[in-house]
Amino acid sequence: MEEFNRFGNMNPTPEFCERPYLMDRPPFPIVGNLYFVGNLWCSSHLIDTGDGLILLDTPTAGSLPGLLFNIAALGFNPRELKYIVVSHAHSDHFGAVVALAHLTGAKTFMSAVDTRDMRENPERMEKMNLDLGYYNECFTPDVELEDGDIISLGNTQMRCVLTPGHTVGVMSHFWTLEDRGRTFHVGIYGGAGFVSLSRAALKRNGQPMSLQQDFLDSIEKVWDEPVEIMLGNHPFHNDVYFKRRRFLAGEEDAFIDPGEWHRFLEELRSKFQNFLKKSPQEVEAMYAGSQILDYYKGI
Repeated sequence: MEEFNRFGNMNPTPEFCERPYLMDRPPFPIVGNLYFVGNLWCSSHLIDTGDGLILLDTPTAGSLPGLLFNIAALGFNPRELKYIVVSHAHSDHFGAVVALAHLTGAKTFMSAVDTRDMRENPERMEKMNLDLGYYNECFTPDVELEDGDIISLGNTQMRCVLTPGHTVGVMSHFWTLEDRGRTFHVGIYGGAGFVSLSRAALKRNGQPMSLQQDFLDSIEKVWDEPVEIMLGNHPFHNDVYFKRRRFLAGEEDAFIDPGEWHRFLEELRSKFQNFLKKSPQEVEAMYAGSQILDYYKGI
């Protein structure tokens, strides 16, 4: 296995797929009204706006019990969920949306571009749903977002920025929060993996080769965002569990790092540019085995 690549094969093990509850870990606060309620594979973030809860991304449907448990463990009633915001149209970020919206009545949001892709490519989407576990369902969002739209609820105004590449309609999200008299800029890059952007994968999925350049352009588009609290839509993108361990060891501002955004984007760009130089055989070897267990040693 080559050196660790947080954007490479971090898929759950077969045992995790069969028993998703093995990926569950206790939820925790990040800063202020922002909480992590995801699992070892999929990030889900909860925002208490004062007028209801916003959830940014769900896990796959098989992990819905763990998500509901984590929300309740923090003292929130899942029925207080008002908005479910989906970063992009991959099942590990929307698989539980239909069930969760049914249980809570929450309004759902996703980019208009990814909504159209989901609607127009049911066979590809259904195959992905089945590949990533049981019970995943496609959905039509209540709100189809355009580039630059603002999602507003209570004390939170979330700006949605189209950053295509990982999918045709990935959205990254930015907002501010208050904590103990301080204001912080929060940001999350909507889709950072790139195995789906090999020439073979794009051809197989009937998607344009131009997505490779879109991926690079999107990094530049959000480079100057002033992010002090960087989230990841997978926990290994921003090392959230390791930050939690540092916080518990006494590092009060473990989740606050104004330099992380640029380090992350530069790492993403460099890894992707190296990926584009690889032969089909090298790409296959690169994704031959998951690194997820190696990453989480000691957690």
